Amino acid sequence: MKVRMLIDISGTLNGRPYPRKGEVGDIPNAVADHLVANRYAEFVDNPKVRAVEVVETAAAEPVEETAVKATIKSRKTPES
Repeated sequence: MKVRMLIDISGTLNGRPYPRKGEVGDIPNAVADHLVANRYAEFVDNPKVRAVEVVETAAAEPVEETAVKATIKSRKTPES
């Protein structure tokens, strides 16, 4: 996917350096989505799309919480 870099990123992607700030590069889709979501890059085809919407779909059954009754513990005083 073609993206235009908005910042410089050090390091490599598949053994090649990331495009420099302002340059357009062909980046794998998953990496491009993360770069755009973090506002490190923008899509070349539609530069107004700035972030990828992330929807959490995990669900869990509600858990009934129970508290344990507190017990009072007395301190032992040092014997003189």
